[in-house]
Amino acid sequence: MTQLESSSPQPLRISAVLPLSGHGQPLLHGAVKRCKQETIRWALRPVKPTAPTLQDDLAQWQPQGALVEAGATEAEEWCRKQDIPFVSVLASAMGGAQAQATVSLDDPAIGRMAAKYFSDRGYRHFGFAGNGIYSFSLDRQAGYSGWLRSHGHTTHEFVHSTPEHDRQLHPRVIYHNELTAWLLKLPRPLALFAANDWEALAVAQACGSANISIPDEIALLGAGDDPLACQLCTPPISSIKLPFAQVGSEAMGQLLVAMRGKRGRRVPGPKPLSPLTIITRESSAGYGVTNTVVRNALDYMSAHLEKPFRVAALLAKLDVSRSSLERHFKSEFGTTPLVVLRNLRIERATQLLADTTLNNAQIAALSGFASNIRFVTVFRQLTRTTPAVYRERLKFESQL
Repeated sequence: MTQLESSSPQPLRISAVLPLSGHGQPLLHGAVKRCKQETIRWALRPVKPTAPTLQDDLAQWQPQGALVEAGATEAEEWCRKQDIPFVSVLASAMGGAQAQATVSLDDPAIGRMAAKYFSDRGYRHFGFAGNGIYSFSLDRQAGYSGWLRSHGHTTHEFVHSTPEHDRQLHPRVIYHNELTAWLLKLPRPLALFAANDWEALAVAQACGSANISIPDEIALLGAGDDPLACQLCTPPISSIKLPFAQVGSEAMGQLLVAMRGKRGRRVPGPKPLSPLTIITRESSAGYGVTNTVVRNALDYMSAHLEKPFRVAALLAKLDVSRSSLERHFKSEFGTTPLVVLRNLRIERATQLLADTTLNNAQIAALSGFASNIRFVTVFRQLTRTTPAVYRERLKFESQL
């Protein structure tokens, strides 16, 4: 019987070298959820990766295993010296951590999701803002610009190297001024993806300094759905919701496997976890089209999503022929009005799944689908999952 499985009254000591705020909290929540599923006694002690007494804290606690945020090399070195298993959390999906196991986000997929989101909204000018110090930012940039490049677009990029938690005023002032000057040179309307929500907040503040309207001139999207960062400006920031709690749960599961006598070899972790969804707020609520007919059509569709769609009513409202309307949409979106309408309805449905407890039939009705069956079918086609699985993943992220 291993120490992990023994009936000893002593709890299993685990360290979590993770941030105590921001994305660190859902990571810890996920780790706790996994521990609660195990028939063991455990004690989890968080330690800030930037703590000046990190090694002393670890030595005092004497953990039998650790979750370590990627990049916390001091903690990794301590674990190796003590010969205890550890899991690298949020290691770059495009790199290769040397921990016995790794659990990561699919950062390139996050960038691709942002690119497709903006492309589907009719934008033709695209920007990216990120921090070159962090591998996740570079990976998301690569996914974003790569997807756009493969679809015939170029990306205006602003990549700085200011430490995220730099307490010195001078580099932060330079960063803000350079970002503001860069934003003023961009074509409009422009869709801008920031590597995370705090980077997006910096963009929003720079736009405020330069009197650039969000979302009319620049539509803004972050990543992480940080409940604080997204609400610290007007308008609130749209964001890609990421499965941090699932990462924490998977990492703890991998650590427990490593602690069951497998320390001498690398334990294969799960594939990088995909982003969950995009939470659309006011910062990206518009569309990048300048065509008046298409804009008016979009306004009409959005206002009547829950009603059966009648092409004749739309044509009468716009005073155009059907062939003319099709040409306008083909020019702006490369597809038909009905495809754009379907996408609008799925966007409405995903928001309702995320924000309400309504059942599928109610969501189908409010999103304009003729039936629950039709809603589920289209949802699965476009998202590659079912409404039930989608909602369950969101629920896992929101509850301890």
